[in-house]
Amino acid sequence: MRVLFDGKAPVDYGQIYVTSRELPDMHEAFAGQANGLCGAGQPGALFLMTGTHSGRVRFTVELHDVEPPAAAEEWEEVVEVSFLPRAAVADLVPWGEGSLGRLPLASEGQETTRQPAYRVRYCATGMDEGRDPFGGLDPDERDEGGHTYLDRRPDRYLLCLWPEGTTGGGPGDGVTRTDAILRQTSGAAAYWHAWACALPPPPTLWEQVEAEKLNRLERERREQEYRMRDELRRWGGRPPSERLRRVRGNIFGIVLLDRDLVDGVAGVDAVTQRQIAIWAARRAFTVAGIADLDWLTPAWTALDRGLPLPAEFADPTALRTRILGTSAARFVLLSLRPAGRSPADPLRTALDAPVDPVAMALPALPAAVGSDPLQAALEALWAAVNTYAAGRAEFLAEVRRAFPTVASADPH
Repeated sequence: MRVLFDGKAPVDYGQIYVTSRELPDMHEAFAGQANGLCGAGQPGALFLMTGTHSGRVRFTVELHDVEPPAAAEEWEEVVEVSFLPRAAVADLVPWGEGSLGRLPLASEGQETTRQPAYRVRYCATGMDEGRDPFGGLDPDERDEGGHTYLDRRPDRYLLCLWPEGTTGGGPGDGVTRTDAILRQTSGAAAYWHAWACALPPPPTLWEQVEAEKLNRLERERREQEYRMRDELRRWGGRPPSERLRRVRGNIFGIVLLDRDLVDGVAGVDAVTQRQIAIWAARRAFTVAGIADLDWLTPAWTALDRGLPLPAEFADPTALRTRILGTSAARFVLLSLRPAGRSPADPLRTALDAPVDPVAMALPALPAAVGSDPLQAALEALWAAVNTYAAGRAEFLAEVRRAFPTVASADPH
């Protein structure tokens, strides 16, 4: 037999714990038990009740190799539970504090990778006296050591542990037994036993499996709902077709601005989509005043013939420098408005702001030759919309006049 702890243990709310992992929950620890003094319903932890609400009680923890003899008559309360530690070392932990003492459960040299089940005997005496806030003492009295009534509590406790398989009869081989009330004397113990018996029983293994399955299905449902909401937000309030869903690139501006046009463009054939892309690029360059530059002829020729864009026209920044004769500058637009107020439609507010039409038009050229004709059309349209800025309604009307099949292809 080894004494793992023997001393004064602080308790609050009449509680102290033995844990090899996290602290136990009170209801889960006692649910389904007959006794209400030592809760072992959560693997890896024991929830221990005391008569003293707040103070320091005498507490002893013993580890035995085999089941010890029956508790001595001095112990008024005796209960037993089975304990499944999660580690080779447990801790005695007061309420709201760190470990009071380490409780090594394995002998030196013993294999610690697989912890056996333990039988636990929890003994108490003086619980009713401990329920007295002053424990029968004068609250103003101090002993020779200066200790008050909080340090001289009348109740005492003994916790004995031994491997489950060494309990009488044959080996348990880790099979735990139900808890038992071996002795009951005090009203305090009777109260906690009655409280534990009134708790609803813990869920069975099958019920836990079913509950986890339902939780998993609910999580999947919520995740799917969040994905659908996010998709609806990005696609302007209605789900996209599978063809649109596969499109990548800078398309969500035009989606939020004119979803009907997007659906119409997605509904026409690839040849028409490529024609829309080239047409939108030309309109953007025309509005920017740069469509007729002689040195851009090879780029328009490549677009008309379905050829790759010459390398010198693929970089909008280099094109801007060549057109304007200066390198690109970065502009920051600051909008001052009362705190807490934002524009009702931030997209349209941004499009109405003053822009550099050349800078806005240039991305339409490489966009128009993209490998995906639908993405090419949508990105070129978006570049043109930004170039037209406040006049975008005129451009969107032009698109529908130039390509009437877009309106007929729109399912909405």
